[in-house]
Amino acid sequence: MKIWLLFFCGLLAGSALAREVETVLMVSIDALHPAALSEQASPTLHRLMRSGRYTLQGQSVTPPQTLIAHTAMLTGLAPAQSGKQDNDWKPGLPQVARETLLDVAKQRGFQTAYFYAKPKLGYLISAAVDEHALARDDGIDRARAFFRQPGRRFVFLHISGLEDAGADSGWLSAGYLDELTYIDRTLAPLLGDVAQRGRYLVVVTSDHAGHERQHGTSHLEDFKLPLIMAADQTLPALAPGVFRITDVKRLVQSLLGAGPAEH
Repeated sequence: MKIWLLFFCGLLAGSALAREVETVLMVSIDALHPAALSEQASPTLHRLMRSGRYTLQGQSVTPPQTLIAHTAMLTGLAPAQSGKQDNDWKPGLPQVARETLLDVAKQRGFQTAYFYAKPKLGYLISAAVDEHALARDDGIDRARAFFRQPGRRFVFLHISGLEDAGADSGWLSAGYLDELTYIDRTLAPLLGDVAQRGRYLVVVTSDHAGHERQHGTSHLEDFKLPLIMAADQTLPALAPGVFRITDVKRLVQSLLGAGPAEH
């Protein structure tokens, strides 16, 4: 299979899709090692890879930890720029003050939803989020219900499980791959709903990987992550280069279209 790598120095100028996107699903599968993706372990995601664009060479930020990496993903800023350099947050503490991809989606006329499986990710809720919930077990169900409503819809869905499997039995172990297969199977109906809505963009990525039974360290394996994009129209060609988690915001933003607010 051909692997698509990304760089963004002028790459995305003029790269908007031919038809404006009406449905966007972003999925962050926490702790997903790109080497785990295969036709056997993750057939649903494998089909997305075949039909769209992808890279298995993504890089997280330093340190490669859940909240720090997701903040970088959604703000497009390195930790020193975003101000989020620790991996902790609790309700009642200040939330993100920087523009996130959800802010951009709201400006483009989307109704937005943010469903997350770890309490600390509540840090990334802003006034631009129309619906949000700590959804450890029912995030996919909530996303499906949100997409049943009419209009332009943007969902960011965080899925956990692999981090625990990696810590228990090791990254890329049989137990870890079994958990990925379960996640892949539960995602299939949601992806079917998105496809039925039409004019869709699906983005699947992660925050970090791990090695042996550890993660969040300076080990090279801990920084790895994939990016998969699929749509019901041709995605722009991507040139060779290095993909970093901070590029996600700029990439998705370039594909959203102007939206009603800018017409």
